[in-house]
Amino acid sequence: MLPKITPFLILSISSLIYATFIVIKERNLGWGFFAVIALIFIGILLFAIDFGVKKWLKNCRIVFLTELLITIIAVLIFSYQFRAQTLILPAEFSKEYVTIIYGVDNFKDLGISAFTISKNIKIPKSGILFTSSDFNENLRETKIKLDSGIYLSSDQTEKEFTRIAESDFTFNGKNYEFRTWKIQDKPCCHYTLKEIEKHKIELIKELERLSQQVTLYKKNRDM
Repeated sequence: MLPKITPFLILSISSLIYATFIVIKERNLGWGFFAVIALIFIGILLFAIDFGVKKWLKNCRIVFLTELLITIIAVLIFSYQFRAQTLILPAEFSKEYVTIIYGVDNFKDLGISAFTISKNIKIPKSGILFTSSDFNENLRETKIKLDSGIYLSSDQTEKEFTRIAESDFTFNGKNYEFRTWKIQDKPCCHYTLKEIEKHKIELIKELERLSQQVTLYKKNRDM
């Protein structure tokens, strides 16, 4: 006799219970009505699929493992669609921009690969992070939060952010690509092409300053 408890059955029952919970908790459903309908549909669909899989495979162990494998694959595919990097700002961060400049030699790699689902990236107080990573080492979504755990563009703070630039510049004969996010109080965020070009000049100056520090360090080391 096939076992009554399987992954699809658990998900089916959970979906129906959650739909019932929403109806009981929310007196005025509003848009939640569509969520309830979706949960009920998913619950019924999973129940039907579970019934079909049991009839088709018959062996209880194969049924359980098959449904478990499908569930894991579905979760991974779903998670992959929401791959996100979280930029973590230091305490009392006061800069207007957060920028990542890619392809800078001798700096730490971001550690993002094709299999990375989420990544925390610490931003220095300057608001400019240099990395040796390629520009394409990037996740689909970007979140920004303070090291206290408060996320920007949330109900927890008046601060919001938006990405304003994906561009490049040339310094010492080498091309560098960068991404910039702007931080402002609500409502956010207004910017102009002139503002982006001005920021690009500031990035070049920062890279020049860094280059001078590296040169000075090597000179002192070799003395």
